Amino acid sequence: MKKLLLSIILFSAGLNAFAQDRNITFYVGTQDKGSNSSITRCELNLASGQITLIDTINKSVAPGYVAISPNKQHLYAIGSDNKVSAYAIGADRKLKFQNSQPSEGMGPCHVSVHPTGKMAFVSNYGGGSFSAYSIDADGKLSAPVYKEQYTGTGPNAKRQEKAHAHFATAGPDGKYVYVTDLGSDKVMNYSADAIAGKLTPNEAQPFFQGKAGAGPRHLIIHPQGKRLFLLNELDATVTACSIDKKGAITAIKTYPTIPADYSGPSNTSAAIHLHPNGNYVYVSNRGHNSITAFKILGNGELEMVDQQTKSIATPRDFNIDPTGKYLIVANQASDNLVVYDVDEKTGKFTFKHESIAVKMPICVAFL
Repeated sequence: MKKLLLSIILFSAGLNAFAQDRNITFYVGTQDKGSNSSITRCELNLASGQITLIDTINKSVAPGYVAISPNKQHLYAIGSDNKVSAYAIGADRKLKFQNSQPSEGMGPCHVSVHPTGKMAFVSNYGGGSFSAYSIDADGKLSAPVYKEQYTGTGPNAKRQEKAHAHFATAGPDGKYVYVTDLGSDKVMNYSADAIAGKLTPNEAQPFFQGKAGAGPRHLIIHPQGKRLFLLNELDATVTACSIDKKGAITAIKTYPTIPADYSGPSNTSAAIHLHPNGNYVYVSNRGHNSITAFKILGNGELEMVDQQTKSIATPRDFNIDPTGKYLIVANQASDNLVVYDVDEKTGKFTFKHESIAVKMPICVAFL
């Protein structure tokens, strides 16, 4: 009996060690427009926090933002050639180019995939337009099934001289799609039928009007679908919002993401992500060069719990691994990735080490 018990203990310990030592794949997009511009495939070791560069693929020009399908079998990337491209993810995690479609606008800056995996959404910052695509069973992109050219301006004459679509995402249940327009301080609101490949303005709320001059950039929606957190680039704030049953957004409260007495280089907010446990929101700032953590309170409001700046240089994007253990910062200015340890109980995070070199990284997407 003692031998059996010892064997079980040793077997369990072996399983735990294996689990702790496993690697997680992630892909990095870049703003580099050179001949070697590539999507970079990396592995993160969960035991050590070490990152290993595995390989690259350069079928897209400056593949800045990338998005992975819900079934983990396809990756989509925008490019500075005003295209959006589809890739198959092999069993070995290698990418195989499938096809491209025009983004139907200048300067695409973001791509996302519907929860069903049957539609993709592209935001064109330069042209101020939004496009939607159907995705076939093989993961290839159709010609656009929906296009809209936005119009409007804001009080920031330099940055809001016209529409600038910046980000699009569907809610967890897939019924509604939200698109930020930094230029007009609006979040466009659509009803979605992904199976039919159709989008229509949401009758309950065609758009949410943000604060004048705030410049909505990115947003995240809590998995329960009732809370939305909107990151405003120009005034460096995050707005906690509620979403009702008809998909309409209502602002609850807005919070600064940098200190009130900050007097350094001009600052703009960049990315926002949710911890996998659903309890914390993290945002990045360029200029102040920081990541800020907020706790999500029961009433949907936020409470700042931490802010870090060590080895952070123009964090256009960052992300938290699916286990919630590590936060990876993509430093656009210093051409590298940085690793932080995350305490999932408190939301606080601490610098661990500077990691591999990647030229002008601006997106981190975990498989």
